[in-house]
Amino acid sequence: MTEKTPPRQLIIEAVVTCIEKYGIDKVTTRKIAEEAGTNIASINYYFRSKDDLIAEALSTTINHMTEDIFATIDDRGKPFETAVKEAFFYLIDGGLRFPGITTAHLYSAVVEKRYDSPGAMGINKAFDHFVTRTIQEYPKKDPDQLRFVLSQIFYSILLTMLAPDLFLVAEKYRLTNSENSMTLAEQYTRLFFAAI
Repeated sequence: MTEKTPPRQLIIEAVVTCIEKYGIDKVTTRKIAEEAGTNIASINYYFRSKDDLIAEALSTTINHMTEDIFATIDDRGKPFETAVKEAFFYLIDGGLRFPGITTAHLYSAVVEKRYDSPGAMGINKAFDHFVTRTIQEYPKKDPDQLRFVLSQIFYSILLTMLAPDLFLVAEKYRLTNSENSMTLAEQYTRLFFAAI
């Protein structure tokens, strides 16, 4: 016997799907209800407003991302360089697979210059953890230099996620499929280790 997904969770998952389908600015309660297979009254029962619902969906997805990044970068069972490449791939491929959620998470930081949004704070949390882990791995290197180099890689990855076609590059470096995501992750990993 399979467990039925709780209605609240179905509604949150529907928000994520709607953001991907329509963009965060075009998500309506009606679209969420249709996607969740429920009605607006049910949504209102679980959430006070559409804004609260969207905020919870974004909080849930950014928390999931930070947990995954932590687990990847903290995996001591593999070489650190492999963990770095896998973490970069996770970010890049996530941007490819979920461009709407990626944009929604970074919208406040990029457009409004608000760095206290859940998305911006989640990215910073992942970044800070990444820096801490790198400093542990290279205790004799200048921590400010490590932080700076990693920040430049993160900036580059985030811009690639938000505007993958901004610059004309060879097809293998374009964010168009998971194979290219891995190629990009490998390149960013090489850049990172060459710079430190």
